[in-house]
Amino acid sequence: MKKTLTAVALVSAMILSATSFAGDHMKHKGGLKQDISQMPVSTVQGVQNMPEDTMVVLQGNISKRVKKDKYMFNDNTGEMMVEIEGYAWNGQDVAPTDVVTIVGEVDKDGNMTVVEVDEVMLNPKN
Repeated sequence: MKKTLTAVALVSAMILSATSFAGDHMKHKGGLKQDISQMPVSTVQGVQNMPEDTMVVLQGNISKRVKKDKYMFNDNTGEMMVEIEGYAWNGQDVAPTDVVTIVGEVDKDGNMTVVEVDEVMLNPKN
């Protein structure tokens, strides 16, 4: 009986520690911070011809939400779809009139070009 209880206790401890480790690992939110000040600002029109996975910086407005994490972004050269997941907003509220800088990667979705946004930065108002 003691051996069975000891074995159950050891297995339970191993499962709990593995679950705890996996949970801590999943909470990791850090990563490489890139200096985007050295990257050229692209345009909606220019992004259309860029290869997939090209990192881009865009400045303009997020004009409307299309669905879940899909939004329309526009600058003075046109409009395109961008994909912005919750973490990329950095807790900021953005209005369609706010000028933002977005950093992300070009994604070719069939014949449509989308930018998968890593970070949204609200530009200071002048």
